[in-house]
Amino acid sequence: MSLFKQIQTLITLLLLATLTIVLKINFDNAREFTARELFNSGKNIANVLALSLSSQPSDRVFMETCINAMFDGGSFEEISLLGSRDGTELFKRHEEIIVDGVPSLFIQLIDLQTPVAEAQVMDGWSILGTLQVKPHSGSSYLKLWETFKQLCLLFVLVGSVAIVISSLILRYLLQSLGSIRRQAEAISHNEFIINASIPGTPELKEVVTAMNTMVEKVQTIYNRQLEHLKNYQELNFKDTRTGLHNRKFIVKQLEHFLDSENGKTRGQVILLGFVGMDTMTISPEHTSLDSFYINLANVLKKESRAVADAVVAKLPRHEFACLLPNCNREKGLAIAKETVNHFRQLIARQPEFLDAVSVYGGVAPYDHGDDLSSVLSKTDYAFSMAKGGSSGTVEAFREDGSQAVLGKFEWKTMIEEALSQDRFFLTAQPVIAGTEELHKEVYIGLIDPQGVHHKAGYFMPMVITLGLAARLDQYVLERAAGYLFENPKGVLAVNITTEFCRDRRAFIWFRQFLAAGKSIAGHIVFEIHESTLVRYSDICLDLAGLVRGMGYELGIDQFSMSDRALALLKDLKPRYIKVEQGYLLDSEAPGAADVALNSLITITDSLDIKLIAVKIENEEQRLALTAKNINCFQGRNIADVAPLRV
Repeated sequence: MSLFKQIQTLITLLLLATLTIVLKINFDNAREFTARELFNSGKNIANVLALSLSSQPSDRVFMETCINAMFDGGSFEEISLLGSRDGTELFKRHEEIIVDGVPSLFIQLIDLQTPVAEAQVMDGWSILGTLQVKPHSGSSYLKLWETFKQLCLLFVLVGSVAIVISSLILRYLLQSLGSIRRQAEAISHNEFIINASIPGTPELKEVVTAMNTMVEKVQTIYNRQLEHLKNYQELNFKDTRTGLHNRKFIVKQLEHFLDSENGKTRGQVILLGFVGMDTMTISPEHTSLDSFYINLANVLKKESRAVADAVVAKLPRHEFACLLPNCNREKGLAIAKETVNHFRQLIARQPEFLDAVSVYGGVAPYDHGDDLSSVLSKTDYAFSMAKGGSSGTVEAFREDGSQAVLGKFEWKTMIEEALSQDRFFLTAQPVIAGTEELHKEVYIGLIDPQGVHHKAGYFMPMVITLGLAARLDQYVLERAAGYLFENPKGVLAVNITTEFCRDRRAFIWFRQFLAAGKSIAGHIVFEIHESTLVRYSDICLDLAGLVRGMGYELGIDQFSMSDRALALLKDLKPRYIKVEQGYLLDSEAPGAADVALNSLITITDSLDIKLIAVKIENEEQRLALTAKNINCFQGRNIADVAPLRV
């Protein structure tokens, strides 16, 4: 019971007790007054009647007539005449008490004792007898009943008004407690809220001030650590001149794409570079050179927007690179040529560069399972081939044609047949927290018509291209739910693709899926990629609200600590984030990496988010991260991928 209800209940009970006592006192006074009034009335009548009877004491008929006349003309329960010698009853009139309009229970509880009035009947100087008059109590009961009803009505009215007024006053006085409660709830949910309304009550004022101070300190620590992480990202993964990512970042992203299980496992790499820039006499720090490179960066960013999740970077030696996931050769080549044309236009605007600086471009594909060094070698080879031509030449690396290439129709037929024939299969890899299993991350594979098993990186790019990603996500979710219904003790983490989040019909289906599977709410976690969160933050926040509202949890996969993703953590409040160990262990700058890791741990701890290090390939990596207070791991060194029998 809330404090308001407890205080209101106490006030109500005290008020009811007070009003009840007042009502009883008033009613007792009314009853005593009625009894006295009844006695006085009976006494007066008895005196008057006794005088009348004393006028003719010897006439018995006259006396009876007087008594009858008085009894019939008034309201009496009994009138009797008793002899003076032995108290014998000389005459008596009596009537049973019948009270109309008064509940019998009220009469039984009140039990009004009707007084008997006496008067002496004289015969000269001697006493003839004693006259006893007992008034009828019916009218008295009726008066008391009316008085009781009025008192009860007044009791209800006064009590109701008093309760309402006390409730309003109490709500006003405790209004600041509501703000304190909301602030406390926000703190428990790792939210930072400053209570701007400072109450006037000294005790409450001290509480609000203390909580505000604590929240401000936590907010300051959070912002400071967030700033440290941003600085680390800028120093280690960004080019200071253009603001683009640097070589280290794009290599990490390419390595991540090659080993992922989504649509980014296949695409194109573009390398753009200038020849003749080293011979220029312009100082590298010259402001015009800065402006030139910034313009180049803007052109590259603009042209690469045609591909979702494209990564652009500034490399050493006057080179630029662009990573285009889920992009075919024709589109990649077109983007490279258009970018080079714009670069040539920018060169033409610089008189000192004219006829001295040339620009070239190379395009090479990457695919799931390719070696990182081979992809980089193919890109360098294509770029070297382009430099053999005139300025503006763009060359694309050509495969030897040893691999069979399927068209869209063949891909669509194979995928739809695999869905209908149930040739997709699920695998899972555990995530270990200490000595316990946190969950198993679910992956999907495909058995082609020849019976060969393929990982998701083989078919997911084409699944996304053909618009079948949402359908495949529904398939995985249904299979995972079926597994959990049969194995309710485990916890599965299922990735949701960007295309599924953006599909309105899939979102409606997902809501129904969550409602139907409430029994497994604590055994399934949904994961979204950081890129999905950054690109469609509003959709992801709505998704998080829906998932948490239904009793489920949400996690973030492939978290690379981008500025936008870090800023959204506080609003999204995921259960965990998964970060590749390469971002946590930086051999090139171990000191800066340790500071960044400590900042990330501080942020996740303050938001109650688990930090999971993934792609742990050897024991050395695990031990190094354990020494840095990370105890949640995933990778081949922890546990390998195994089939998930559904």
